[in-house]
Amino acid sequence: MTSVQRSTSPTILLRISAGDPYMHRAFNDFTLAVRSAEAFAGAGFAVSMVSATGRFLMRFDPKPRVRPR
Repeated sequence: MTSVQRSTSPTILLRISAGDPYMHRAFNDFTLAVRSAEAFAGAGFAVSMVSATGRFLMRFDPKPRVRPR
């Protein structure tokens, strides 16, 4: 019986933008990718989550920052 090894290539890519150019982050863990995308969106970045094959999965819109008066 042979053992099956999973690929170590990333399965989720985040495309992060606050204008131009884009930053990219890669994750093997979907839950960690979602948490990271939410954190970037909370910091004011627009984030697109894409599979490693290029299929669009989700978009996280930037959350507006509240300025103190």
